[in-house]
Amino acid sequence: MTDDHISKSLQDLKKQIDKELGQKSKYADKHMAITYCGGCGYEPRAEALAAEIGREFGVRVEMHRTVGGVFEVDLGDSRVFSKILLGRFPEEGEVVKIMKAKLGE
Repeated sequence: MTDDHISKSLQDLKKQIDKELGQKSKYADKHMAITYCGGCGYEPRAEALAAEIGREFGVRVEMHRTVGGVFEVDLGDSRVFSKILLGRFPEEGEVVKIMKAKLGE
């Protein structure tokens, strides 16, 4: 393979990566946050959900440790999930599904 072929392959790869990052970055302006009770041991659940949201939307989710048994998920100014209101934790995939509906996907 010649240097020109390698250079073209690298350019093609960079374009593909930029395209994929550009598709995910459409959510970059969306503020996503999870507020959880650290004293209750909810941090692992919050971290797992933040990772799930991050993988799906390509963004970093803010984590806020608090007390009082809370496990709340927010998308901007909108509450997506509330353990306080529902009396339970979200099921796997539930929050992502709600967020997609709110984002019009």
